Amino acid sequence: MNIGELLTTVRDYYEASATGAGISLVNDETESLNAELDRSLMLRAVSNLVSNAIAHTPPGGTVTLAATNDGATIRIEVSDTGIGIPAEALPGVFDRFFRVDPSRSKSSGGTGLGLAIVQSILTLHDGSAEITSQLGRGTRVTLRMPALATQ
Repeated sequence: MNIGELLTTVRDYYEASATGAGISLVNDETESLNAELDRSLMLRAVSNLVSNAIAHTPPGGTVTLAATNDGATIRIEVSDTGIGIPAEALPGVFDRFFRVDPSRSKSSGGTGLGLAIVQSILTLHDGSAEITSQLGRGTRVTLRMPALATQ
């Protein structure tokens, strides 16, 4: 699959909802990357990240998608200029049913499964998911996977 096309597909899908929320959704210049990955699963993983980023970025903010290859590893990043996540919550964000704000209900805050699903998808691809965040400055999720059969 072509990683750049994957990111464009996700951007195109979420563009209307981002625009409606007053958020810029952009792809950084993504080099031509091809890899043996399950397209449906990777669409799900990146879509979960973009959906979270849009939900937690205020109007006027930006959500950015990017991908790079350092030779051994493909890296997909979804970053935002949103509200951020408290440092003490970061270790649990990939746990099933975890919510940064436990007072939020399922109807207003999701099920707490999105990032656990992302982590599972990356594990299936012999990869990993990492997150960094600063309150009031935004969040970056990095997906890393082996650059098997890249061209």
